[in-house]
Amino acid sequence: MSRLDNTIDKVATGVNRVKVGCIAVLANLFFAAFCLWGAYAGYVSWKLQTGGETAEGIVIRLDEQSDGEGGCCTYVPVVEFEASGRVYSIEGDTAFDPPAYRVGERVPVIYDPSDPQTAQINKWTERWLFPILIIPSMLIAALVLNIVMGRTLIRGDDL
Repeated sequence: MSRLDNTIDKVATGVNRVKVGCIAVLANLFFAAFCLWGAYAGYVSWKLQTGGETAEGIVIRLDEQSDGEGGCCTYVPVVEFEASGRVYSIEGDTAFDPPAYRVGERVPVIYDPSDPQTAQINKWTERWLFPILIIPSMLIAALVLNIVMGRTLIRGDDL
């Protein structure tokens, strides 16, 4: 093998290592962002659990949502409730198909008394399902990614 071939192999190996490293960093940032979103959602639920007040809300409509591929449909409830003499409107945190609520249905709402716009339907799936699912799944995905990327770097394999 000539010096030129040896140099080309070293450069190619270095480029591959940089590529693997960049992909790992960007993917980990993506997973971290979703973990932080889940942590924030959990924090809001916990804050409402510990210091919120409850009210009765009424489902005023079901907003239809489609998936990114044009498929149809899941339904998110929009709920109105009264706090401190004012009427507030919130959107549910979870979409369902078939709809989990009916227009006109009464639902419990928990809200922050200092900021009633911070409110959730007071149901376990509306308040805790997202953080409980997203945080562990992103941590597991990051662990698997890092194991695969680490092995790729150690072995010197191409992606």
